[in-house]
Amino acid sequence: MKSPSTWLILAGLALMVPVPFLDDYLSRQALRRALQHDAPPHAPLPPEALAALTEDRESTLLGCLRTAVFWPIKKLFKTVLWFLTGKDVLDRIAWSAQVLENARVARERGWLPDQAAVVRDCTDSTLKKFRWSPVTRTILRYQQPAFPEGRGAPGGVVALLRRHAGGALLDHAFDREATARIVERSPPG
Repeated sequence: MKSPSTWLILAGLALMVPVPFLDDYLSRQALRRALQHDAPPHAPLPPEALAALTEDRESTLLGCLRTAVFWPIKKLFKTVLWFLTGKDVLDRIAWSAQVLENARVARERGWLPDQAAVVRDCTDSTLKKFRWSPVTRTILRYQQPAFPEGRGAPGGVVALLRRHAGGALLDHAFDREATARIVERSPPG
């Protein structure tokens, strides 16, 4: 049985698949597996919650247009794009790890599976507010907040990427926003 960290790394590496749409599909499936393996056996996430947490929120038309435009350019500038593809892989691992961490927090607070869509909205909103790419943050020398180390090789890689992505800042921002949207707006009772 693979650990959630291994599935997160596979979610990033899926972007190396040279077939449009298949790479994103495989990445989402690996993220689903990470979320499934992270959930306690007595409280697995239902398929609806998994779908809400991992859905592709980019429009299909926009995705098709982007693929049609960038596919020939990727082939033309293959050497330069190896760096960009590597950046995409690292970004996807960091993004997937943040989704997994937010799902852990939500599960601990009792927000999952009922509030899965709100948890995903809060995750997206938090990520839009911060420059969270580990490569970009490293190049621009953003502050790297202290972060707990992961266990094992996959866990260490994921923890390193989360630290460089500003994971501690993202965790705090997500917690504030999700608490405001779920707890403070829910009716008493």
